[in-house]
Formats: sequence, structure tokens, C-alpha cells
Amino acid sequence: MSFAALYVRASAAAARLEALGIGPGDGIGVLGPNDSTWAAWAFGVWMRGCTLVPIPFNVRVRDREALSEQVATLSRVAGCAVVLAHPDLVHAAPDEAAASWELDGDGLARRMKRAPQVRPDQPATIQFTSGSTGSPKAAVVTHAAILASIRQAALAFDVDASRDRFLGWLPFFHDNGLVGYLARPVVLGCEGDVMSTAWFAAEPAAWLRLMREAGTTITTAPSSAWAAALRAAERDRGGIDLSMMRLAILSAETIDPDVVDRLVEAAPGMGLRPNALAGAYGLAEATLTVTVTTPGAGLGIESVDADRLGSGVAAPARSGAVKRVASCGRALPGLDVRILGEGGPLDDRRVGEICVRGPTLMRGYLGDGNRAVQDGWLRTGDLGYLAQGELFVTGRAEDVIIVTGRNHAPEDLEWAAGRVPGLRPGRCVAFQRPGGAEGEAVLLVEARDGSAGSDLARDLAREVRRSVADAVGVFSLEVVIVEQGTVPKTTSGKLRRSAAKEAFASGSLEPRVVSRSSGA
Repeated sequence: MSFAALYVRASAAAARLEALGIGPGDGIGVLGPNDSTWAAWAFGVWMRGCTLVPIPFNVRVRDREALSEQVATLSRVAGCAVVLAHPDLVHAAPDEAAASWELDGDGLARRMKRAPQVRPDQPATIQFTSGSTGSPKAAVVTHAAILASIRQAALAFDVDASRDRFLGWLPFFHDNGLVGYLARPVVLGCEGDVMSTAWFAAEPAAWLRLMREAGTTITTAPSSAWAAALRAAERDRGGIDLSMMRLAILSAETIDPDVVDRLVEAAPGMGLRPNALAGAYGLAEATLTVTVTTPGAGLGIESVDADRLGSGVAAPARSGAVKRVASCGRALPGLDVRILGEGGPLDDRRVGEICVRGPTLMRGYLGDGNRAVQDGWLRTGDLGYLAQGELFVTGRAEDVIIVTGRNHAPEDLEWAAGRVPGLRPGRCVAFQRPGGAEGEAVLLVEARDGSAGSDLARDLAREVRRSVADAVGVFSLEVVIVEQGTVPKTTSGKLRRSAAKEAFASGSLEPRVVSRSSGA
């Protein structure tokens, strides 16, 4: 789609919003898979001076009732005046706000009667960072922040519009999909290609094959997605040629050094230069990218003393247990990164909370004012350390579960599991698998009386896995059925996720049944 065609379709979308009586400042939900119509509505919403609300949508969610509940919650939290949905998904939008996103041929001739003036400090998008049924967190991001993020990343990536071409598959509701693969080509005047998330999920190696066809020079994906693509490519390397790739970036979840090793090992057979590999760190609260590897430098990995890392010092390993940590590169121009401890900023190689300052930061969380940003600094909740200007991430925010680069609130998995008859109400606790790479979740659940026999428990575990897959779209899951009274809670009845995770990691649990599943 040319920029001219995008302008025509976006203008028609803006005119339709005007005809519906929707004006500047209103929140507009967009629900559907990666599609040219999604793109048209995004720019149409911005042309109308409205706030874009990308509604998270997982193609693997099969439970219509669960999807409708999630969409209703998110659209209500964001205050959407209308939810524009793909025709196959209109049923999931709230009745009072639902509208099909189709732009008919006659409608393409329409134009707004009066285009509003849009200020840089106005909200451009409300970006949900996690959660869909409990207490969703939503970052309010301005037009100025998006423009700053794109332009500063272009400097860090050394982007040349005449040379570089982007390819992505992450969904447009993801900050990487929205900013990196929808807005960035338009702002920079580059060419970009976007494949559907469903296509990638079904055929991960297709992403690698498309790079040759499209002439891709820059692409980004989580470690777990690179691993899935490599596994698929091992079965058939035909048509894969990554020789044009300048930056093959691992981001969106903590970088797994083992995946980096596999990429380096497979690189010669795919035409990929090892020094094209890069790491990045970012988050929706900072619009997208915070740090990235300098082009051509290659993705560095450190081996540090695991025992000393546990005590907050990232010292080079000499002997004993070793922890490998991948570099996420240096801060983008105009951004500052520091590591904060209990007493204040920390020196190099001291582990603490990653904090970010710069023009790409969100205005704040929806309904929370700007309390998340204090004195210009955003406290990310992630842990890491700095070494000679490079950022190394050692842990993510405590409760967030990351699968294929997408954040999931534990409450969503617990809610989906709790829909299964036979479980004790309020006795489901979800957390990221400890000690390993991101990409798999664990659910500890207690069965009701009479449901914990081995055969019944196995059937129950399968039902829990199915419910979580259908309602939330998480397939990489281990379900552990435990004795009654095992799932820890506070005296006030709140789940103690950290304590459950520690008990699981230490092996102190005595599970009745363990049931695992995995997916790309």
C-alpha cells in the first residue's frame, strides 16, 4: 500500500468518525489481526484528533465468551466511544460500541469537513501493557513520544530510507507492531512489510523466507520466536537467505543466550552475518526502544558469577556457578538509563532497578496520573546492570508473565483456570517458569474434594490447559495440581505468587499431577 493510498483510506476513516459524531479526544478501539484496514483506521483516528486504543487480540483465543469479556473490560477501561472490529470479530465488541471496520468503495471518496489541529502533547494511543480481565495497565503515549522514539531509534539503527526495509509480524496492538512496523515506515519514508501473526504462529520459518523475497535489512522478534523459527528451519532450509540483514534484533523478552548461540551456529547456512545479531531493551511505557546494540558490533554475552549476581554484583565468573547474560546495547540518543538501588543510583556492575529518562516516556498510566514517572524518571520494575555503557537485563518485573514477547497478567491465567469446574475457588496461582528462559508459564491449582485422584487430576489438568489456551491464548503452560492448602495466601486472602514460585523452584511442593504443553 502506497503512502498515497494510505492517506486516501485514512481520510475516509476519519470522515466516517466525523459522521458518527466522534471528535477530538475520544478513544477509538481497533480490534483485529494485522491488516491494511487496521493501518487505515489507525491513521484515520489520528487524523481525526482521536486517541487510538489498540485492543489486544490473540488469534489462538477460541472461547467467544472469554474474548467478549476481555474486549468489554479493555474498552471500558479506555473509555472507547466506539470499537472498530474486523467483521469476524464484531461479535466480541460491546453492543453499544461495536462497529465493523470495513471501508466500502463509495466511502473512500469521503473527506472530513474540517480537520482538527492535533498537538504533539495530545495522547496518540492508549497502550495496554498487561492484563485483560483483572486490572489492566494502560500507558498513555503522546504523539511527541512516538515521533521521538522513531527518530531516535532511526539514529541508533543508522537507518537509511534508500537502503533499509523492515519486516515484522508482531501484532499492531503490541508496541513493537504499532510503532515499529506501522508508524515507523510512514515517519521515516521507508518501505516495510508486515506478515500476519497467525501466519507466523502456523509457519515460523515463513518469516525467515520472506526476508529474502522482501529484501529485509532490519527485523525484530523475541528470543522464543527466533527459537521457533530456527526449529522450523531445521526441517527445511530451502529459500532462506539472510545475507541482506543488517540488524537481526532480539527483544520484547529477556534475551536467551542459548538462542543466540543457536543463531550464531546456524548463521553460515542462512547467509546471516553473526555481527548482524543485536539485542534491545524496551517497553511500552517508553513507547518502544530504550537500548539497542550498535549496528555491526554483534550481540555480546557475559559470563558472570551466579552467586555474586544473586547478591547484587555482576562480577566476571572465575569459578563455580556461572550465569550468562546478554547485552541489550546502549541507550538511544536523547535517553538516559540508570540503575537504582535502595540508597540511590548504583555504579557499574551493580544490579538494581532499571530506570529511564527521556522524551519517549509515556504521560502516565491511565487513571494513575503521572505517578509512575517521578522527577522525569520512569521506574521500570525490571532488574539489570550497566557495564561500560551497555545494559544487561537480569530479571523482569515481578509478576508479569511473558510468552512470545507478549505480557500476560497472572490474574488472566488464573481467571481462565478458575472457569474449570473441579478447582477450589481462588486457589489458582500463575507465574513465569523460574530459572529458565521466558516463554512458559506455570499454574499451581488445588482440586476440590474428590477431584484429586490421579486419573481425575490428569483430566482436570488437561481441562485447565485447554481453558487457558482457549480463553487467553497461552499454550506454553505447565499445570501442577497440588494438595489442598498448598497454594500460599496472605492473612487477608491475597495470593502470594512469589512464595508459590519459590516453593516450585525449590522442589518443596508435592504435586499430585504435573501436566505440560508447549507451543510456538
